[in-house]
Amino acid sequence: MLPVRDGWIALSLAREEDWAAVPAWLCAGLPANRKAIGGAVRELSADGLVARGRLLGLAVARADGTRAVPAWRGQATGTAGQMRERTPVVIDLSSLWAGPLTGALLRMAGAEVIKVEGIARADGARAGHGGFFDWLNGGKRFVALDFSDAQGRAALRALLRQADIVIEGSRPRALRQIGVLAEEFLARQPGLVWVSLTAYGRDGDEGNWVGFGDDAAVAAGLSRCMADTYGQMMFAGDAIADPLTGLHAAAAAWSAWRQRAGGLISLSLAGVAARAMELGGVLTCDALAARAERWARMAAPWRERPYKLPVTPGAARRLGADNSAVLSELGARC
Repeated sequence: MLPVRDGWIALSLAREEDWAAVPAWLCAGLPANRKAIGGAVRELSADGLVARGRLLGLAVARADGTRAVPAWRGQATGTAGQMRERTPVVIDLSSLWAGPLTGALLRMAGAEVIKVEGIARADGARAGHGGFFDWLNGGKRFVALDFSDAQGRAALRALLRQADIVIEGSRPRALRQIGVLAEEFLARQPGLVWVSLTAYGRDGDEGNWVGFGDDAAVAAGLSRCMADTYGQMMFAGDAIADPLTGLHAAAAAWSAWRQRAGGLISLSLAGVAARAMELGGVLTCDALAARAERWARMAAPWRERPYKLPVTPGAARRLGADNSAVLSELGARC
């Protein structure tokens, strides 16, 4: 969270390449660290920083305003022709948090989940805390493909043709660049459920904006609410828009699957965070303050965690561990 000349902004530098874009964003040399970035933006305008950052592919959002973003959009494309008693096959193309959480919850509900990663660009969460990656991806099967190669792209398309549910968590143009169009698969596969998770939606300029859980929640107005409640701009939770969106996406996908309803389900991190603040007044500013006081009283007697964590599904498998098995099974299914 950074104070600027006319307000506040949130900036997420989650990828290595983000740092390379910072000099162009600031119209200056590369700052030595995050603290130096804070000093450099202090006299700059929020709107200018947000607009320039989004053009450069940075995850940046204004923190002291709100933007109307739909939480989700559904587009029905057809129904399955028979009752769904078998185990659904989920192809999980997502990374980091919201999408993998969606896949993890669907796996817990009984689905077979196949996580597909690019050989050149695997899930960035692999480089983070191993336990976190295991929580979200343990129990899944792992396929790694070279998306720059025609054979790898063909294998991806073949996997998608066998899917009952697809999860993707990138900007729409990322898949379109390798010839994968959600609309094309939905038109050919009645009953296919395609879950698209983005920062701000699939359409218009917003479809090209980069965003992560923290800055998307800020864009939804959560930090402004925190300032109204606690007197200062701050984040609420840890990338809170990610788990909220993962929960919503899993429920929507499973419901559509059970009802034999195919179509595109598009959820935005910012929209879901904004919607969560509205539901029943649960996260209004006054309710936040009252709830925080109750939680503090409840947690005071505890020296350790006040609740027991669920059992981990086991260590996630290595990149591409199930290539041979999954692709050979795919051939048998075709």
